[in-house]
Amino acid sequence: MKSNITCPDLNPIHLEKYTGCLYKDVLDRATIGILVTNRAGDIRYLNRAYADMFDMTIETALTRNINDYFPNSKLMGVMKTGRPDRAIRFSYKGREALINRYPISDGGEVIGGLLEVYFRDISVLIDLLSEVNRLEKKVQYYKRKTQGLPGAKYTFDDLVGESESIRNFKTLGERFAKSSRPVLLTGESGTGKELVAHAVHSASPRAGEVFISVNCAAIPKDLMEAELFGFEEGTFTGAKQGGSAGKFELADRGTIFLDEIGELPMEMQAKLLRVIENGEIQKIGASSYATSDFRLIAATNKDLLAAIGQGTFREDLYHRLNILVLHVPPLRDRHGDVLIVAASLLRNMAEGDRKGMMTFSPEVQHLFQSYSWPGNIRELRNVLSFACVSLDDGQHEIRIRNLPPYLVEKGLKSAEPSRPFLTQLSQIRQKSEKDALIAALQKSGQNKAEAARILGISRNELYKKMKKYGIPL
Repeated sequence: MKSNITCPDLNPIHLEKYTGCLYKDVLDRATIGILVTNRAGDIRYLNRAYADMFDMTIETALTRNINDYFPNSKLMGVMKTGRPDRAIRFSYKGREALINRYPISDGGEVIGGLLEVYFRDISVLIDLLSEVNRLEKKVQYYKRKTQGLPGAKYTFDDLVGESESIRNFKTLGERFAKSSRPVLLTGESGTGKELVAHAVHSASPRAGEVFISVNCAAIPKDLMEAELFGFEEGTFTGAKQGGSAGKFELADRGTIFLDEIGELPMEMQAKLLRVIENGEIQKIGASSYATSDFRLIAATNKDLLAAIGQGTFREDLYHRLNILVLHVPPLRDRHGDVLIVAASLLRNMAEGDRKGMMTFSPEVQHLFQSYSWPGNIRELRNVLSFACVSLDDGQHEIRIRNLPPYLVEKGLKSAEPSRPFLTQLSQIRQKSEKDALIAALQKSGQNKAEAARILGISRNELYKKMKKYGIPL
């Protein structure tokens, strides 16, 4: 096959001078269609195979733009984002083909685009590429595992409950998981938004990839940029040798979860907006951009619209996030779920011979159902932790006296007086409170300060209650 250009005879002395010519000669002999454009889409090279595939004249094509042949060519988008398109199927005049699109970079700057087209034995090639992609993903998965990068721990099956609100929530969450768009989790503190983020990742096409979790409220402001975007070696005194990858770079092909995104400083919000829009990451001290193919999940218990009005949250970032919104329902709105959630938590907390044997007394069940749980599942977990520690040896039933005094007090006020056993609830509460005081004093060796700490009350309150129940001071 004749080359587009004629190369002079090569010898070792002139080899370097004519290397570019040699490369073009090799490409011209390839059976794969190849086309190269500059950043504006003007065609700078195409081989004979590409010209034959699309009925093009090489001399004419070299004076034209890619959009003249393929209006709104997706190669322009690839050059804009810097991310390649691989193994894309398409049809041309009834013939099935496979195309790859790549950006061409020089020093980190995209200067052109490359097209590769395959027409021969398309079905065999597709099967081969599918297998290669599968193996590549498997290698990447185990590579991330050996690097210690985390994956998701939970699925939607871990979000227990039978209420209509939680069933509708899980159905919507599983649908959102299939998309690549950002997901915004809203809801009160303690509702389990991080568990939901894990579940969305587990139900997504990225389930086998890394899951990176970042609490925006827990990172000091002066370390935020380095944590999220990384830094180059020598950027600042004490910087890690070789630099460090940021969370967004580590999340490539996987998911990054930004918890409490409403706490993100304004300057970081601007950088986050750029990353969301084009996947470009600039490390501290770097002169060029890297790219990361991540899926973003964000969570907040704040009213972001109110934050926009207060000037603490960017409106443009809000609109980039406010697409697939999942509102995690509070525990009080999940009618009938409290005891189901409590039983599930208790199964995981119980130890030794209590494992799988723990139950709740009827009084505790009613109290749990009548209480509003302002701290949601986190508060329920804390109450159960208190109860498990306060059990007597051999006790497998959690009773009123095993609950924190504040919960009994508040639960008594909100309980329905129509229940027969509630007429005795006040007496039960007083007896359980007295038993709890005695148990705390015994456990602390009669140390009043330690007993007050165990009960979660002040020392003055401890003395008042001891006097009330006739316990020697």
